[in-house]
Amino acid sequence: MSQVEKDADAIAQKLEQEGSSQKGEVVASSGKHSQVLVQNNENEFSAEDLHGNDTKILSLLNEEEGSNYSFKGMMRKLHIHQQSLARALHRLEEMGLVERAQAGYRLSKVGGTTAAAAAATARTRRSVIAVPKGREYMQLLQTYIPVDIRPAEIVRALVGKWFRNLRWVGLIESGTGFTLQWASDDGSFQINLRMVSDYVVIETNAASEREKLQAMVGSYAIYEQITKILQDRLAPANAYVLRQPALQQQQNN
Repeated sequence: MSQVEKDADAIAQKLEQEGSSQKGEVVASSGKHSQVLVQNNENEFSAEDLHGNDTKILSLLNEEEGSNYSFKGMMRKLHIHQQSLARALHRLEEMGLVERAQAGYRLSKVGGTTAAAAAATARTRRSVIAVPKGREYMQLLQTYIPVDIRPAEIVRALVGKWFRNLRWVGLIESGTGFTLQWASDDGSFQINLRMVSDYVVIETNAASEREKLQAMVGSYAIYEQITKILQDRLAPANAYVLRQPALQQQQNN
């Protein structure tokens, strides 16, 4: 590169940085390439500033309000390599779009707005492309939860747990209840546990007979865990009832 070209390049970079500074942008330059790190004084981000994996993560977390996904869960859902996912999440956390909670990663308030904008952009780009429908879910089990058992107690005991060949994916909390998600170890099907009102419903999108069999085995393992939770919760009351006749007999004697 000639000296004239170098000088022109340096002037162009300086002008770009000065223009960005007026908008509140922070620019990182390396050679001929510049990257906008912060968009403006109001911390607003454009969908154009996001990388491919960033958009995938935001779209997943924005599918349903109250979504929380574990790191491994996002790997299984999005089929993103571990290192690529880690870099994307770190980037989104630094931008303030994603935050870590006890149940996993979730959108921040700013992230929710950005995710909606990214989704609108994605819909516009693929408006002429036919999007295949996902698998349909079928119900495997349904059971009643006693009124004195809070759904949150069951959720806390199940979050992050693996059952048979089912790997934990994430949690969605909405105004109507909870949805807990697991995926098979090979990612071929998913199981959802929905807690609505006083009922637990377990469903799957398994397609082949082999997948359906694996889904049934896994769902029964989840059901056994729920049963254990209920038994442990009711054990003190049962023990009290069993002790009463013995105490009455001692008093009579």
